[in-house]
Amino acid sequence: MINARRNDIPLLIKILTPPFSANLSVNRCVKQDDKRLQRIENQIRYISKISIRNNFAFVNTTKTGVVLCNLSNGKKANILDDLYFIFKVSGLKLGLQLLKREKMLKQLHPKSDYCHLWFIGVENSSQGSGIGTKMIKFLKQTCQEKGLPIYLETSNPDNLKFYEKNGFKLYKTVKLPMDDFELYLYSWVP
Repeated sequence: MINARRNDIPLLIKILTPPFSANLSVNRCVKQDDKRLQRIENQIRYISKISIRNNFAFVNTTKTGVVLCNLSNGKKANILDDLYFIFKVSGLKLGLQLLKREKMLKQLHPKSDYCHLWFIGVENSSQGSGIGTKMIKFLKQTCQEKGLPIYLETSNPDNLKFYEKNGFKLYKTVKLPMDDFELYLYSWVP
């Protein structure tokens, strides 16, 4: 795994958009209009920029897999990032709802420092070949060296076995008031 850089963002978008285009959580955050796929790409761009600023965006050496994370004590989105998100991803009305949603999710995370796994994805043609497991092992090793637990949410029940097989523990299942699906919250503690 290597650190992704700004010039890798088109590759990150190319890898992550197909597997996440039908994801309930991702679609909850984007305005549902004729630009939905473009808005998902913009969401991935937004998250990629923040992950890269924190040196927690990774791509595997074959450029078929991506991991995007945020650090609880790391660099946050700035005002330009937030304006980009509102105008290019969510729209104003949904953006305000998402602020409330994000606040609720943060209350379910620890007060201490942690790594938040935002996205992990593999090109469709390479799925099932062990790349995701290798990327999770790399992330766990990186976080263990820094003494950081990893937290994540998934809305995809198909992902539960993957995370559990890789040492993550389900610590809560929630249905937020503004969602019409359940979120599965997982953690891994070094």
